[in-house]
Amino acid sequence: MWRDFTATVFFVFVHIVTSFASNGCVELNKSTFDKIVTRFKYTLVKFDVAFPYGDKHEAFIKFASEHAEENDDLLVALVSIKDYGDKENADLSQRFNIPEKYPIIKLFNNETFDRFIDFPEENLVTVDNLRKFVSTHTDLYIGLPGCLKEIDKLAAQFSDPSNTKETLKQIITDMESRRSLYSAEKTQKSYTIYLTFMSKMAQSNKSVPEFVSAEKERMQNLLKGKISDNKKSDLNLRLNIMESFRKLTPSPTQISNDEL
Repeated sequence: MWRDFTATVFFVFVHIVTSFASNGCVELNKSTFDKIVTRFKYTLVKFDVAFPYGDKHEAFIKFASEHAEENDDLLVALVSIKDYGDKENADLSQRFNIPEKYPIIKLFNNETFDRFIDFPEENLVTVDNLRKFVSTHTDLYIGLPGCLKEIDKLAAQFSDPSNTKETLKQIITDMESRRSLYSAEKTQKSYTIYLTFMSKMAQSNKSVPEFVSAEKERMQNLLKGKISDNKKSDLNLRLNIMESFRKLTPSPTQISNDEL
């Protein structure tokens, strides 16, 4: 009987969660926040006005629709804060020290639920920046446009600071053995960029993080100049692929010290 009751409660709980879902997002409030967030390894939450709109909201919804379903460990959620009437979710706003400068986006990890990571205020809320934010601070695979999932795994191995020159050469050999898998026009260009970066890094006197930082800065400076749309597209692809060499499982020092 107890099992039947537990199963029923769980079914109702799931039904409630899915009924809130809109384009991959779940609406949370005071009574559901802890119950739902603690069930997922990571939760990306946008605290916003009651009826959000505009480019930032559209970008958040698009990110949710693209990545929430493909990652069972990621929940994308909204908390609507009203400053009128019953002031719904004002208590959550106070709990998380949300300034009246919406939207505010935070990433929660259920293993360190009393802490969170803030989406940088200086970053525009775009789909690409949300991808990079979640990818940087989690161990989830959040593919950027033009990136290749299996090659991203090799890029992460390549970035291990304990690698020797011999290890780097072995990874490059592994890369080269996969060339035929990426002969299609859609993936060939990306594959070639990965391989070119790896070859340059292996020959460089700089560490992989140093090389990545310098190369990213160089490409970002080029993007600021007057360049063709094709060149801009190529540089953005290279920047996306470069991010694959920065992916590391988050350490405790990456979690904000702002305790709730």
